[in-house]
Amino acid sequence: MEVYIKDNSGDPASPINGKINGLFFMAKNSNGQPPHDSPFGEYRIQIPANVLLSMAPNLYFVDFYCMNGKTHYVTLVMTKPGSSTDDYCRDRLLPLSPNNPFLFRRGSKWYVNVTPYILVELFYTEDINIFEMTEEHGAILRKGIPPPPNCRGRSTPGGKPKNRMCTKCNLPRPARY
Repeated sequence: MEVYIKDNSGDPASPINGKINGLFFMAKNSNGQPPHDSPFGEYRIQIPANVLLSMAPNLYFVDFYCMNGKTHYVTLVMTKPGSSTDDYCRDRLLPLSPNNPFLFRRGSKWYVNVTPYILVELFYTEDINIFEMTEEHGAILRKGIPPPPNCRGRSTPGGKPKNRMCTKCNLPRPARY
């Protein structure tokens, strides 16, 4: 899987829109299994979090947004130390420790702090060799995954902006002096 340029989904003021390359992963599971459907298309690769974190351990908070006013997304960027993408993110984004409010370890397992209305997505900034992931790191590749109801199963060209009317993920305008 080759990285691609981050589109304009999410907050239009996000400093990574159109600036860095990566691959999106949804960090959501129940009892170690991903959801039965996928809004991202019919193919799914499930990669253990510790594998991705060992290859790109630097974490940054970049976005909190919704598209419909109900479900909110938290976007974290994962970078390889010393990479040009890491340099870019370090200068512009909020760094997170490996144990943060969104992605954290308990014992030997990684967890995400999600509810039905808050989801964590990871923007992983390195190419991924699918053969290596499945053969050497225990990743699982599945195809024929259906999209959820009311979903096309593919992204919107150019991205889908956040909901401008949401009172939870839009900051109020500052008062004029």
